[in-house]
Amino acid sequence: MTRLISTILLTFLISGCSILPWSGDDDSEILIFLSADQFNTWDLTAKFSVTSPEGTESGSVRWIVGAEEERLDILSPTGAAVARLTVTGDQARLKTDDNEYTAPDAESLFKEALDLQFPVSAMRSWIRGLESPDLPLHSIKKDSEGRITTLVQNGWTVEYSGSLSIASGHYRYEVPRRLSASKDEFEIRWANTEWQIPVQ
Repeated sequence: MTRLISTILLTFLISGCSILPWSGDDDSEILIFLSADQFNTWDLTAKFSVTSPEGTESGSVRWIVGAEEERLDILSPTGAAVARLTVTGDQARLKTDDNEYTAPDAESLFKEALDLQFPVSAMRSWIRGLESPDLPLHSIKKDSEGRITTLVQNGWTVEYSGSLSIASGHYRYEVPRRLSASKDEFEIRWANTEWQIPVQ
């Protein structure tokens, strides 16, 4: 159960808006740059590791957020499915090889099924390089371009490094490449490897 909790815990754990023209190889192509808070649906793959007093666990995830359903598949380092979390408007469902749990939302599911208090919804912001609107913000640091480099929310210190540029139709977004989050004896490392955003 400790291994399952550590694995699932990590998968949940990461601005200003500027609009600038961009010319590619084709001078007639114009991409409009928008901040990451301008999209809230995606298909993401990422790698993660978590270090705790019990040791270090690692794996990968595929996180699909749609308009009506959210699905997060947790995979082992070999690619085997460990668990699947599905969230709809009024229910969250966590399924593993051995058990299945349900709750009204993801936060309640973690509390009831795994006895954990964890800001699940905050990860939807943190992985995009944004502060969570649902948690008190203790401190925040930004670089000269307005990107968040470090933020502290609810006892978690989140630090970012690198960036990825995502194209979706005529829009382009910038998101973090890597983040690390630490709280008490936990250290989490997360690397976004591929983003797909529906064309708007």
